[in-house]
Amino acid sequence: MLRKPYLYILAICFFSCEEPPVFEAPDPVETPVVAIQTIETIFTKLPIEIVWEGNTTSREFIYELQYVDDPSIVHSWNELDTTGATSVTFDNLDEGNYIFTVRGLYNQDNIGSEVTLSFEVDAISGPALRIYPLSQTAKPGDEIDVYLYFEDVPENLSVTGLHVDIRINTDELEFINDQFVFGELVTDFSGTAIYPDPIFSSGAESVSIVGVADENGLGVYGTGSIAKLRLRVKDQVGSFQINIYQPEDAFQNINGDWHGFGDPVSGTVTVEEAE
Repeated sequence: MLRKPYLYILAICFFSCEEPPVFEAPDPVETPVVAIQTIETIFTKLPIEIVWEGNTTSREFIYELQYVDDPSIVHSWNELDTTGATSVTFDNLDEGNYIFTVRGLYNQDNIGSEVTLSFEVDAISGPALRIYPLSQTAKPGDEIDVYLYFEDVPENLSVTGLHVDIRINTDELEFINDQFVFGELVTDFSGTAIYPDPIFSSGAESVSIVGVADENGLGVYGTGSIAKLRLRVKDQVGSFQINIYQPEDAFQNINGDWHGFGDPVSGTVTVEEAE
C-alpha cells in the first residue's frame, strides 16, 4: 500500500520551519558594589574570618591580603572566587598589620571599586617565644629563613640569660649550620651581649641557643628576633613543624633568678610538590 506523500512533507515543514529560541545574557545596569561587614580592627584569636556583601551584579569576588609590616613574608592571596562566596578565613597569620581588599565582579568588563579593611593581629600573649613566620610555603630543595622571636617581653622581665632549643624532624628539614646569625635584639643590645656560637646536635635535629645579655643588670626585652636560622627543605611533601623547647628555668632575669615564659609558639613549613 502506498503512503500518502503529503503527510511526510507536512511533517518536515512542521519541524524545520520553527525558529530556535534566542537567549540573551542580562545586561547589568549597576556597577558591582561590595560592603565589608566585618567591623573588628584587632584580632586576638586565630583563625580570623572576614565577611562582605555584594549587590545583585556582584557575581564573583576578587580579594587580596597584604602583610604591611613585612612584605618579604608571603602572606598575600590574590584570588578570584568564582563560587560567589562572601567570606574568607585566614589562619597562621603572624602578629602585625594587614590590609584586606575585595572587589565585586560581574564580568571582566564590569569590575567594581576596591573596598579595604585594615586590621591588626595580636593573637600571641607574651611574654613568650615564637617562630617567625608562623607559616611558610616551600618546595623540595628550597632554603628558607626562620626566626626565634621574643614576643612582648616587658622590661621588668628583661632576660640576662637564656637557654632554649629549636627542634626539627631531619627527615623533612635540615639546619644549614654556617648560616646561623643572631637577631636584632642581641646585635642591637645596648649592653654587652655574650652569646657563644649555637650548639647543633650530633643528629642535626636541634640547635641550642644560650647566652648572657649583660652582667651589669641590663637585659633583653621587647618584641623582635633573637636568632635567624636557615633550613633546607627535603623532598617530602606535607606540613612540618619547627618546635621550640624551653625548660621551666629557660630565662634569667636581672636579679639572677631563673624563670619560664608562656607556652612557645611553633612554626609550620608546608612543602608543595615541585612543578
